[in-house]
Amino acid sequence: MKTIILAACMLATVGSFATPKESLSAYAVKSGDGQHIPASEVPRPVKQDYRARYPNATNTRWELESEHGMKVYQAEFRKANGQKAKAEWLADGTFLGEK
Repeated sequence: MKTIILAACMLATVGSFATPKESLSAYAVKSGDGQHIPASEVPRPVKQDYRARYPNATNTRWELESEHGMKVYQAEFRKANGQKAKAEWLADGTFLGEK
């Protein structure tokens, strides 16, 4: 019986280390009514404007929301000074603002 319990514990422990090799910035965290999306699904114009505005940002997480019938891409990230920030864009790269 002890052997079975030990084997189950070892299996659970090993399984907890089997995580995807995606970086923390690859997926968004759910907040509000949006849908988390991988960074690979963010349109190129949005990512280009994001990189231009926030070149030193870290821990970026993306979310896709729908506002007034339009797709809005929201990035949640840390600025170079460590301050948390959120910014939003339309799919064509139009910057909507920072929160």
